[in-house]
Amino acid sequence: MATHARPGSGLSTVQLRNRMIVSARRIITEHWPRVDRCPICRSTWPCPPTETTYGYLATVGQGNWAPPQRAGSRR
Repeated sequence: MATHARPGSGLSTVQLRNRMIVSARRIITEHWPRVDRCPICRSTWPCPPTETTYGYLATVGQGNWAPPQRAGSRR
């Protein structure tokens, strides 16, 4: 049985970590509540995707991150 090398992504560990942090922040921003509900999931906040994302950010020392206040809403 031949073993196949897994193709590398070309990213260093630090670059991959930084991309994952940016993606996690984007998920939190998109799911940030309007009043007390998630605009994507329509569930009470924090919704499951946000809880998972905050769990990841906590492991990299950024568990208290929140999106900046916006002057106007996207919707």
